[in-house]
Amino acid sequence: MNYTVNIPQGRVVDLTHVLHPGQEQYTLEVSRRGERTTREGDIMSSVYMWSHVGTHVEAPLHYLADGGDTASLKIEQLMGPAIVLDFRSKQVNEPISLEEMKAAGDIQVGDRVLLMTGRHTQYRTPQSHDRPYVTEEACRWLVEDRKINCLGTDCSGFEVRGVKHHPNHLLLNNAAIPVLECLTNLVELKHQRVYLIALPLPITKLDAVPVRAIAIEPEG
Repeated sequence: MNYTVNIPQGRVVDLTHVLHPGQEQYTLEVSRRGERTTREGDIMSSVYMWSHVGTHVEAPLHYLADGGDTASLKIEQLMGPAIVLDFRSKQVNEPISLEEMKAAGDIQVGDRVLLMTGRHTQYRTPQSHDRPYVTEEACRWLVEDRKINCLGTDCSGFEVRGVKHHPNHLLLNNAAIPVLECLTNLVELKHQRVYLIALPLPITKLDAVPVRAIAIEPEG
């Protein structure tokens, strides 16, 4: 698919965690295929990793047997205007309600919504899954009323806690809305509205894949 976009100029903030082989919660291993005996000379590497390692995007296949894979994700869903909502005051297992979602910012139809919880500092720690969550009502409003292009967070997820089913996964995956998890540096942004770029590798039959995510915001 070919199309034209206007990428704004501005300050670029990297939203991607650096990955360290052998140290990630979700496995990442890198081994050399051949070795150099001098300073120069080409090498290749074998990479073994879980699909959800690091800053990553989830495709509908993550939760739905008939859902689309990472190759099915539309580039425009993960590239465009975004809004950052500040929920750093929320405690572990505390809900983010519909009223709080609406009050956090002027979410436009088609926005890419990024939830800032401040939990990026817990990445690669035993507290990596300690986080608040989005209520089903709030998630439904984002999907059905705001028709968002993607939902992202700087923690490990936003699924409802204390229930056996996964309502937010169902809402987002049934609507083919990609999910970004384990972002970082949202706290470094000076503006609430930014331009998001978080592009995945288009791999068939894959449910999720790491991304290089950046935000571009106005300078000053």
